Amino acid sequence: MIFHSSFSILHSGLLSDSTDIHCHLLPGVDDGESDYQQAVAALRWLKQTGINRLYLTPHVMSDYPNNSSGYLTEQFVGFTKKMEIEGITDIPTLKLGAEYMLEGSFYVTKNISLLTYAGRHVLVETSYLTPPMGFISLLNGLKNGGYLLVLAHPERYTYMDRSDYETLKKQNIKFQLNYLSLVGVYGTHVKEKAAYLLKDGMYDYVGSDIHHLAWYQKNIQLKKLNKKQITQLRLLFKNNLLLW
Repeated sequence: MIFHSSFSILHSGLLSDSTDIHCHLLPGVDDGESDYQQAVAALRWLKQTGINRLYLTPHVMSDYPNNSSGYLTEQFVGFTKKMEIEGITDIPTLKLGAEYMLEGSFYVTKNISLLTYAGRHVLVETSYLTPPMGFISLLNGLKNGGYLLVLAHPERYTYMDRSDYETLKKQNIKFQLNYLSLVGVYGTHVKEKAAYLLKDGMYDYVGSDIHHLAWYQKNIQLKKLNKKQITQLRLLFKNNLLLW
């Protein structure tokens, strides 16, 4: 009888001195932790797991009309300044990014400066169910503006199939995996898509997409990853550092 070992994200060693490029922990502006104390507690716990560098990437979409680059920057500076005053240092080093929803309102958003990784890379997403009108035109507009695009959690878009992924990769769109997709927290179909996209080398980066600490703490301990997946994930975590 052959036994196949499985591992959790928490105990795999993947998070040791890692960089996370996708989370929703900037308090009061997003659908993640709602207040300062909760956000600080989450950041402290993430630091204990080995995450040393972290991009806060609040949603920019019509559901959050205040989330302009300027407003989010003000909130980020206020949040980090308060922690500095309180002497809180046991957290990851933080930078501000954003996750941009490609929707009608984005035609306005893209005409102003965007919050990016390393000055040029912009994290984008779409509806899980349907592509936005003029999807390719939106992507091309961003690329023509000098941005390099990172598509958040492509495994979660139910309207995409293998041919869609191949088309996007041919256009040099980078893919960011939600690593908890691999352990089934978003459903079996998403888990299967994430597994084959990872196996086929389609991903470029990886992130937690953490919103709430309790949910993350529970799921990060699920023993569902195999050794080959861990090896592939290590390469993606190394790529994350290139965005820092």
